Amino acid sequence: MNYHSVLLLISFLITGCTPTQSTQPVALTPTPTITSAPTITFTQTPINLPPGKEIIFESSGGKDFTGTAYGEGKTVILLANMSIGGEKQWNPFVAVVDKHRFTTITFDYRNINDVNPDMDLVHNWFKRVGFTRVICIGASLGTRACSHIALEPEIVGMVLIAGSVHHATVAEATYPKLFIAGALDRWAFDIKNGYQTASEPKTLVLFENNRVHGTDLFHSKDSEQFLTMLINFVNGVANP
Repeated sequence: MNYHSVLLLISFLITGCTPTQSTQPVALTPTPTITSAPTITFTQTPINLPPGKEIIFESSGGKDFTGTAYGEGKTVILLANMSIGGEKQWNPFVAVVDKHRFTTITFDYRNINDVNPDMDLVHNWFKRVGFTRVICIGASLGTRACSHIALEPEIVGMVLIAGSVHHATVAEATYPKLFIAGALDRWAFDIKNGYQTASEPKTLVLFENNRVHGTDLFHSKDSEQFLTMLINFVNGVANP
């Protein structure tokens, strides 16, 4: 075989081994269960919060445990934080929720290593003030906080976002429950387990190709759908 023949053979082999088109990676993430398409369009920026009113859950030793209340509705929406971010992480939700139908409450934990005492004080405040309908929405650490009061008689609905779930209490709760996470968030596994062990009625939503955690979903590619689902859920619980 001469030199030119060798070159032709090498050229043929290279051409024959080159793919004619690129292949796309196969998504291995779970297919999300989506409740419905958004029915309301929200503008998240700028966020203009309504006037808030400070509330005191407990005053002891010269130090108050406080929160902020927005609106004047008979149904309370309690927003339980992630371990970081503070009350402002809920601003996109607080800005658009109906202020006449709901009283929305935000607060900061005193001790993120044990949130149960704080939740007990918040629950006692509900009873003392006279609220009888409470929806708890918790993200990350907040899912544990909401789970702690899941069987209290005032709770009429719960949203658990990307966190661990107290299976025993949530399994006994017969009110509507919404479980949400980004499909690629490492806490999606816990949310799916919580959903599987929960009693009906319940809904699971996993946002495909989204690894954003907790309330950071307000600022993700699925922000509008995430916010809309929360609003639709609380509206549905208020008017079953």
